[in-house]
Amino acid sequence: MKYYILPLIILPFLAQGQTAEPDTITVKKLGEITVVADAQHTNATKTVYIPTGNQKSTASDGVSLLSRMDIPQLSVNPITETVKTADNQGVSLFINFHPATNEDVSGLNPGDVKRVEYLDFPTDPRFQRAQHVVNFITHTYSYGGYTKLSGKEHFMIRSGEASVYSKFAYRRMEYDVMVSGDYDYNSHIGSVSDETYRLESGTIRRTSGTETGKEHQRGLYSAFRASWNKNENFTFRNLVSYRRINAPINHTSGYVNFSSLYPSETYHTESPSTNNAVGWNSELYAALGRGWSINGNFQTEFAKNNTSSNYYAWTESIENIADEDSWFLRGSIQVNKSLSDKFTLFSNILSGGGRTNIDYTGSSDAVNRFRQTFAGITVGMSLNYQKVSGSIDGGYAFESNYINGKTMDDRYPFTHINLQYAPNPRNSISLWFQYASFSPDATMKNPNIIQQSELMYISGNPDLMCSRNTSANISYTWLPSNKWQLSTYATMFLISNRQIAVYTPDGPGGMMLKKYQNDGDYNHGQIGTSLTGKFLDGRLSFSISPRLLLYKTTGSNSISHYPFTTSLNVNYYLGKFFFNAYYGTGSSYVDGENAYLRKMPMSYSAGAGWASRGWNIQLSLVNLFQSSWKLSKDTLTTRWYDSNVTQFGSDFHRRISLAVTYTFNYGKKVNQSGELSNEKNISTSILH
Repeated sequence: MKYYILPLIILPFLAQGQTAEPDTITVKKLGEITVVADAQHTNATKTVYIPTGNQKSTASDGVSLLSRMDIPQLSVNPITETVKTADNQGVSLFINFHPATNEDVSGLNPGDVKRVEYLDFPTDPRFQRAQHVVNFITHTYSYGGYTKLSGKEHFMIRSGEASVYSKFAYRRMEYDVMVSGDYDYNSHIGSVSDETYRLESGTIRRTSGTETGKEHQRGLYSAFRASWNKNENFTFRNLVSYRRINAPINHTSGYVNFSSLYPSETYHTESPSTNNAVGWNSELYAALGRGWSINGNFQTEFAKNNTSSNYYAWTESIENIADEDSWFLRGSIQVNKSLSDKFTLFSNILSGGGRTNIDYTGSSDAVNRFRQTFAGITVGMSLNYQKVSGSIDGGYAFESNYINGKTMDDRYPFTHINLQYAPNPRNSISLWFQYASFSPDATMKNPNIIQQSELMYISGNPDLMCSRNTSANISYTWLPSNKWQLSTYATMFLISNRQIAVYTPDGPGGMMLKKYQNDGDYNHGQIGTSLTGKFLDGRLSFSISPRLLLYKTTGSNSISHYPFTTSLNVNYYLGKFFFNAYYGTGSSYVDGENAYLRKMPMSYSAGAGWASRGWNIQLSLVNLFQSSWKLSKDTLTTRWYDSNVTQFGSDFHRRISLAVTYTFNYGKKVNQSGELSNEKNISTSILH
């Protein structure tokens, strides 16, 4: 109980023939005053959130921590473990200003997190011009570190993963080591399709369905990183990694029927594959004094991919064996000059290149030699003036592609503009605009014609041009108290002369040819909001996010589509126990590259767990009443070709997930540090 003594000041009144009143003091007792610090605040550059003890102790990694924090500017799906902005844009994850991927955050110790920052178009050069950023600020160690053991098993769908992550600091260096593996034994892969081919020889309807399907996939990732980051004015990091994805079993069997030309028959496919990649990533930041700073990044990767696709139906046999060897390297350097504490000038130079060699044998013998080089320069200015911040930049890019003796060059300008205004720590408004280009990848420019089925051939297009992209967003964040937080937004996304797959009856033998072309425009918009409420001293929280999506495309596949979706996330804490529930409505979108309309089922989960003394154990029931193996339904309607395809897999099938994490620390925490990258995907340019 707090007491405040308020002295009553008595003025002596001196009057002739009178005496002064005696001095008196009045004591007044006030009620108890409890001061609660804000767990979040916003300004013109970023919004800062402070995780609670319950949120940190019950989270097993960075993604689960974001899910428990219910940040209104973010959309976190605890089932798929993905992080996006509220308007479904990609998010660049950083740990202490160092770039990371979603996998990087899996090694994070949530107990070390001091705060989480959300930024749109940050001007800090260490964010490397990323557009939307989540930055974990953590404690680190003057010596020692921690080791984290994690395992997850998905029952009823036969998949799981395990990892060992260890961080160790010694003198001025910090070292990270990670080894992880995963497996997925899926016995319900395949599809059911109904296709219409309007060929010059006549219209043919092809229906097919998978009756049995099985895929066994195993992955391995290992990495080592050495960092010099004991001084905030200088950091230098190098990472080497190796990853392997092996699918020794991938086969389906079923039926295929034709309205004419071919008799009805059964089919069988075999598609094993092996992918290996070795990578190196180097990162440098230095503050040089007198307002000068420099940051750079260098990446290189060598990959070898092998795939074998065999299709048998009746007397028809289609075999495609592809051996791919590729490498790439890219580097960027940015120089920054602060003219004052309010204005900064910057210039960025980006350059790189790579080479891909693919040899096809089997039904379609072909050789693909692809070489790409690119370069770009950006100049800009950033502003940070009390309640207003922003930046504007412009640049010019050059790209050269060589494919099997033919060279294509492209040049294009680009610009980014953003402005943020925060009148106080509870309100902020953000606007951004960008004009850029989408460059086709090696797959889209692959000139080879590869047979895909009895009636379909597929090919890239070496003459494919870049597509121009214009996008804009306005958003408002309101943080009235620790109990309520809200973010609302409107987004516009336009692609002119888009790159999509176009179907024409120009394939060998008068069959259908799927070829990438510049065709029509892609227009997309979103309007939505995200509301977070916290009750019972933060032990109960929820986040609800309704959203209206707008799609309108032109060209060979014109679609107008306006779906409404919403998601709900609820967390509750009871001592060392915690509970979570998530629900997401069925969703749909218009694909910008393949021009189809995709619809997906709803998803939901309920989980409970216990956390204490470094242990974190959680059991989740996911889609418990969904026995279907349906993944999606894709619809495509064009002049020459129609398709309705239902894909099957385990993503939305019911399952029980058990996750166990144990973390033990050794050492002393100080300053800040990052986490190791664990990128599991391997890029490939093989047509499929």
